[in-house]
Amino acid sequence: MVVSFLVAQVFPQTNGTSGFLLVLGTSNIAEGLRGYLTKYDCSSADINPIGGINKTDLRSFLNWFSKESGISAFGEIAAAKPTAELQPSDPSKEEHT
Repeated sequence: MVVSFLVAQVFPQTNGTSGFLLVLGTSNIAEGLRGYLTKYDCSSADINPIGGINKTDLRSFLNWFSKESGISAFGEIAAAKPTAELQPSDPSKEEHT
């Protein structure tokens, strides 16, 4: 998130415009209520559009919107397997450096 805020401040100047961009967060209500937050993670943003929505309602909305708009990406997002990205979902695909 630190890099996101840096880009939001610097990007307009690199394009010859003034001002700044807002950083959107992706933390949901369950994370906030449980205290599942980390300093400088997705909860530390200028605006959090899904901050008051639980995961079930969000998935329902994404599926509905995918059908209504004809944009399949929203349905794919709703169907994605949740992960904390702390470990690879498939250890056989782990990259070795």
